[in-house]
Amino acid sequence: MVVVAFITAAMIVVLSAFNGIDELVKSIFSNFDAPLTVVPIEGKFLPDSLIQDESILRIDGVVGVSRVIEEDVRLSHDNRYAIATIKGVEANYAQFSPIDTAIVDGNYLLELDSLPLAVVGSGIQMELDMPLRDYAPTIMEIAAPIRGRRISEFREEAFNQEQIAVSGVFAVNAELDAKYVMVPLRFARELFSMPDVVSSVDVFTREGADLTVITAALKTQMNGMAKIVSREEKNALIYKTNASEKWITFLILLFIFLIGCFNIIASLTMLIIEKKQDIMTMNTMGIDTRGIQRIFIYEGLLINLVGALFGAILGLLLCWAQQRYGLIEMTGGAVDNYPIKVKFLDVAGILSVVVVLGALFSTFLVRTLVRRFAHNAMMQTDTVS
Repeated sequence: MVVVAFITAAMIVVLSAFNGIDELVKSIFSNFDAPLTVVPIEGKFLPDSLIQDESILRIDGVVGVSRVIEEDVRLSHDNRYAIATIKGVEANYAQFSPIDTAIVDGNYLLELDSLPLAVVGSGIQMELDMPLRDYAPTIMEIAAPIRGRRISEFREEAFNQEQIAVSGVFAVNAELDAKYVMVPLRFARELFSMPDVVSSVDVFTREGADLTVITAALKTQMNGMAKIVSREEKNALIYKTNASEKWITFLILLFIFLIGCFNIIASLTMLIIEKKQDIMTMNTMGIDTRGIQRIFIYEGLLINLVGALFGAILGLLLCWAQQRYGLIEMTGGAVDNYPIKVKFLDVAGILSVVVVLGALFSTFLVRTLVRRFAHNAMMQTDTVS
């Protein structure tokens, strides 16, 4: 029972930990990526004329639309340089995206008195050694390649250079923090000379909205000129990796449980051997083989059931303690403590697997051994007669 209990508890804790990581990843990317994004099927840009904001907003479940321009640039500040990606968004972007909740220094502000401002990732801030000061604005220079000009031929003239003040710093995750700079869309249009095209369109939806229906409606409106990508599809590798790791770890623990089942087999075997004389006596008194088998099968079921229940209680207590007290910390991570999320469907599935597999092992063993001892008892009875 102890072996079954500890393996059951380990399964619950591990799956809950992976669920917590999955939720953390989703919350991290929800701060930066829209639920749905319209992107070109071919090439890098969409014509503005293709995007009809009013038509998109009339789709049930859609609450906001923002055109986006994304291009790589070279940043510089105080003789320090970094390569980053500019993300130009519309002024209402923060009304629908929780990006402003990820601000760790300064404010989420893209315009002030018609002047463009930038919000940079914390990784870029560190790379450029660019502190925000209250007494003076922090100025950053952006150099963007001019389309159609070869850098090797034109050198510095191949870049369009602009200066912009930094208003805030966001922290989402290490990869995004070292990659993105957010600026107003109109500034990005001027910087990259894109007056009538965009890289993509972010579509924000109401919580609980049916994304499948919205995606179908958007595809109809785009008329085959663009494709619709969900947040999960944009970050498919991360989501698939988390899911794969979760179930691979579960299978490893399940294999350990199967090995642990041999403890149950050993216990029942010793019990049956110890009760060999009693089995022969009961058989002689008229109790058939099936009746004797049921006694020991119920014994195996009881071991599994009690062990699984105690393991579930132990696992849930450990998960609660981690959530409540943060027993295991994540040093330098996105959160202070290791995330845990208990899904009772997972708990029910684990209990079912443990009890069913344990019952199958016990039933097979008991039937084999009891049948053998009952047969020996009958042979000995016939010999005595």
